[in-house]
Amino acid sequence: MNNDCWNWIGVEGDLSCPKLKTVIHCRNCPVYSMAGRGLLEREAPGGYLEEWTDVLAKSKAANTLVATKEAIVRTSETISVMVFCLGEEWLAIPVQLLQEVTQPCIIQKLPHRSNLLFLGLVNIRGEILLCVSLENLLNLEDNASAFIQKDALLSDASKRMIVIASEENRWVFPVDRVLGVHRFQLNELQNTPVVISKASAAYTKGIINWQQKRVNYLDSDLLFYTLSRRIL
Repeated sequence: MNNDCWNWIGVEGDLSCPKLKTVIHCRNCPVYSMAGRGLLEREAPGGYLEEWTDVLAKSKAANTLVATKEAIVRTSETISVMVFCLGEEWLAIPVQLLQEVTQPCIIQKLPHRSNLLFLGLVNIRGEILLCVSLENLLNLEDNASAFIQKDALLSDASKRMIVIASEENRWVFPVDRVLGVHRFQLNELQNTPVVISKASAAYTKGIINWQQKRVNYLDSDLLFYTLSRRIL
């Protein structure tokens, strides 16, 4: 009888083995167990070790390549920004700070508080928010007075107000145009050129090239810090 009796008279055969009455299944039989030990303890065939050494080496190389690609993806961080215009200046802020872009509304000045930086209060969907002038903060050409006049507010269809928020601080600022969302990688940022005013350069992390324009990517952390310190 062959040593693979389980295939003939055992559970894989005709079930005629008398031992099945007591062991129930071939895997409980000493013959089956002895055959299994013999299979594990047999001599390895020629080239077996070399073949598996090659297989494992290729697997390790593949895993290393995947890990390297993942590291490259992580270091090439992609950021989405909202691009807008103040006068002739193109600016950008991170999209995650953006809460709303809305039509211009009347700015309610506060006696002895409103100035060229703090324009006053605005009502955005029933919520009263502080309205500021980025033009003044960045030392750009100041058109803030145009937003205080109702007629000027409603005369230019391209003008918008942008609501931004970070933690508990929320600010509204008027812009001349909202140009859309742009996605770029941090390694695309260029150094701030010397032609930018000292004030705007201080708030600029770098320059993005978009639609053949140079866009100032603003330092949002410094922006929120300065507004809180100077107004609140």
